[in-house]
Amino acid sequence: MLVTDDLDGMIGELRGAGASFRGEIAEASAGRQILLQDPSGNVVELFEYSKH
Repeated sequence: MLVTDDLDGMIGELRGAGASFRGEIAEASAGRQILLQDPSGNVVELFEYSKH
């Protein structure tokens, strides 16, 4: 898992570089997350803690 303060910005940069994602952003009370697939097929969770 990689934690970021700007999930939308990170997703935009990665998509611009050709990254592949599994699904869409999921939101819960703890924060938001999306799954990134690396070039080897491994899944990495990108996570942003809730800001309240």
